[in-house]
Amino acid sequence: MKLIAHGGVGSPREKDKDVKNAIDRGYQEGMSAFEAVIAVVEELENDPSFNAGIGSKLRLDGSIQMDAAVQSEEDIGAVAAIEEIANPIRAAEIVHDSPYLLLAGGEAAKIAEKHGLKKRELRTEEREKELEEKRKKLKGKDEKKIKDIREFYEKIQGGTVGCVAYHDGKTAAAVSTGGASYCIRGRVGDSPLFGSGFYVGEYGAIVATGKGEEIIKRLSSKRCHDLIKEHGLKEACKIAVEEFPEEHSIGLIAVNQDRIASADNRDMAQAVMKK
Repeated sequence: MKLIAHGGVGSPREKDKDVKNAIDRGYQEGMSAFEAVIAVVEELENDPSFNAGIGSKLRLDGSIQMDAAVQSEEDIGAVAAIEEIANPIRAAEIVHDSPYLLLAGGEAAKIAEKHGLKKRELRTEEREKELEEKRKKLKGKDEKKIKDIREFYEKIQGGTVGCVAYHDGKTAAAVSTGGASYCIRGRVGDSPLFGSGFYVGEYGAIVATGKGEEIIKRLSSKRCHDLIKEHGLKEACKIAVEEFPEEHSIGLIAVNQDRIASADNRDMAQAVMKK
């Protein structure tokens, strides 16, 4: 098993140990790559210090909407703008095993509940304090129109958790997020979008984290994957990050049968496991 997980670009490297703890808690001997990435991301969702699951950031209206996705070499499952479900990655797993690829909003939550996932209060005191600070910074601005202001757009900061793994000839990727800073209700970033927030292909599995809108425009995970054939895994990650505008954050983790790699233009907490 080769596996690497991250706690989001912008997360300090001091939190490497927390990502490693999530790997140690989530991974069980004998797991497939697909099972492993889901289990590790689930543990990261259970850590309130990361922007996913119980640690999800509050949107400007005080709500929590989350995105998650998982991909095996056989299929894809993703959820967007899902609420109240403590582990969106498990909801994405349900979609992976359905006829669909992406489910959004209330219906995604209903299906998750029908499959045994429990609702949970996800608001934390720390995230409520963060929201108040954000609102103070925006004081005097019309929040209904704020989405159209370039200055506001540039404030958006992502926060994602993710994991990729290779085992026994198979690769897999999983990603989960509570959204971005200064995020309005209904906004969906790169995380649940195939080729943007994640990609599993012939040359490996990749997960991206960072400025979601910019990652979507560049299909960053797919771009990184396509570079692997010519440049190898490590150099592909480096090139994809260097091509990204420096003013926007990005991080990539990747794995294939040959190696594990990562690259970023900000700090990014991460940890590796090889068995």
